[in-house]
Amino acid sequence: MKENLIAIGLLAAAVVSWVLVVTDAQAEENLNNKMIKDCVQHYRTGSTVNDVDWTKASVCYSQWKVGEMKKEYAEMRDFLKHNPRYRYPGQSNNKCWGKPREMPFESAYIERTGDGFRAGVSYKDKMPAGCFETAPWDNRDVQK
Repeated sequence: MKENLIAIGLLAAAVVSWVLVVTDAQAEENLNNKMIKDCVQHYRTGSTVNDVDWTKASVCYSQWKVGEMKKEYAEMRDFLKHNPRYRYPGQSNNKCWGKPREMPFESAYIERTGDGFRAGVSYKDKMPAGCFETAPWDNRDVQK
């Protein structure tokens, strides 16, 4: 009985999240469609399809779309300015990216002996834990 309730709860959560995603996608799509309809209505002179100045309507929509894209790109540039690790493949989860690395040893030596060489390494007793494991994914909110 308990397993059935858990399964029903998970199913309900999946359905709700799917509805939210579809609603968000439709809102963006509807904004695009609304702007196209507004531009077509603005340049309509009659009631038929041939009574629309399609060139001016397309310029109207294109100017709006370019403005929206400029806003998106400005947001992306700001994000990448504060989070440069996202510019490189595979580094988005690397919290230590761009930070100085700490070596695990204090000193090392190589010396020549009569028959060959002798080498040695002196390791540190302790290494610092991690590299800001709790750092946020977006550094724009971090106060410096």
